Amino acid sequence: MRLSNKASVIIVTYNHKRYIKDCLTSVLANSPFEVIVVDNGSTDGTVEVVEKEFPQVKLIKSPRNLGYGGGNNLGVKHAKGEYVVILNPDTRVEKKWLEELLKPLEKEEKLITTPKILTYDGSKINTCGNIDHFTGLTFTRGLNENPEKFDRFEYLSGLSGACFAMRRKDYLELGGFDENFLTYMEDAEFSWRAHAKGFKILYVPTSIIYHDYELKVPPKKIYHLEKGRYIILRKYLSWKEFLLLFPSLLMTEILTWGYSILNGAEGVRFKIRGLIDGIRVKVEKMECDRKKLLKSLDWKIPEEQLSYNIFDRVIKKIANFVYWINYRMVMR
Repeated sequence: MRLSNKASVIIVTYNHKRYIKDCLTSVLANSPFEVIVVDNGSTDGTVEVVEKEFPQVKLIKSPRNLGYGGGNNLGVKHAKGEYVVILNPDTRVEKKWLEELLKPLEKEEKLITTPKILTYDGSKINTCGNIDHFTGLTFTRGLNENPEKFDRFEYLSGLSGACFAMRRKDYLELGGFDENFLTYMEDAEFSWRAHAKGFKILYVPTSIIYHDYELKVPPKKIYHLEKGRYIILRKYLSWKEFLLLFPSLLMTEILTWGYSILNGAEGVRFKIRGLIDGIRVKVEKMECDRKKLLKSLDWKIPEEQLSYNIFDRVIKKIANFVYWINYRMVMR
């Protein structure tokens, strides 16, 4: 029996009529056990396309927008497959994508797999898993690199919320996505939680998808990224770690405030809102081996991402030096 016949593919949509036909066609060509589309209240005809052209797909219409995390949690509750695969709707997948993504799960327990994700035209890398930094920052791994690069299986600090696979029972055991995150950073928090619970995240270069994505961080996105970062730090670090990591956390504040200021008054306003809301949200402290958790995260940030001049890169080099020294001290 093919592994794909054991998989439930979950796709959460919100006004994705432009993509959904190509996405579903390519997914169904992989012969999954079932495909579940959770619609978060689309008004552009997405639902009608799914109902008319893909009657074999299980469609769940949410009465309200549950966000990406909430929509996936709903889809997994209805899933019947041994494995669940989370997939963005603005993607196309290769024919062997699903089988390759599932193979490692047959051999190893407490594992999550994430594929090689190229841009929609296949000309460059979107991400090969994510870089989850120990100060809560997140970055796309391999952004804009040649598609032929990153050809080795590797354990990573972060999965990409655009696509990952795991056993359904493990997803439920971890509690699914944290629904405090309406959009952005839910995959980072899920990665931190997976590491805290002893899971590994494996990058699978032989599983390939295409994603319509361009890295942009406008002021409104700053709000979601920063709110999510503060929630993650409050959820996983004790006061002891906050004190030990103070130099690195301060350095990250300098970087995020600097970027927000470069985005003008709106950037500063959304940074402040993210800070306030990230502190206000009630979080349940995660008890775990925090040193082991921090060891599973990255200490270095990519110096080329969101850098517009030599000054930006110099600041990030200084930041990485601070991170390296502080991280080594904490890990001793």
